[in-house]
Amino acid sequence: MSTVPTLARSYEALRPKVLQRLLELRSTLDPSLGRLDDPTARAQIGAVLDHLGNFIVTGDLGLHRAFLHTFLAMRAAEAQSPASVLAMLVAIGDTAAQVAQEEGAGSPMGAELTLLLTRVTASTARGVNDLIAEELARRVGQHTELTKRAREGKR
Repeated sequence: MSTVPTLARSYEALRPKVLQRLLELRSTLDPSLGRLDDPTARAQIGAVLDHLGNFIVTGDLGLHRAFLHTFLAMRAAEAQSPASVLAMLVAIGDTAAQVAQEEGAGSPMGAELTLLLTRVTASTARGVNDLIAEELARRVGQHTELTKRAREGKR
């Protein structure tokens, strides 16, 4: 029998403590989060935590990737680099795992949830890196095509 529903419930029970810890650390996670008022910072961090909970329940990599793509675009609109977004998402996942480890110390469920959150964070980092690499490949392709056209135009 799968432990995913139990782990998902454990995560949801821990979510308020994770959110509180992240709000306390927000300026060290991402300086731009430190400049936000509490309700806005809570909403942004809460959206990431909500999505982590959904990913734990569904395991849907496509949905996770779509969220990451949207989150990268949203943060880019706020002049945040992909590297800073990646660092923030990893810090959020690491903090969630740390809280799970502290709260579940000595229990098998605490260890399982910590491991799961670590794996989710690794999947998040891979997903963001893949999206960055795809965007770079797209831009290199555009540059190559424009260079080719420019050379053909000079002939």
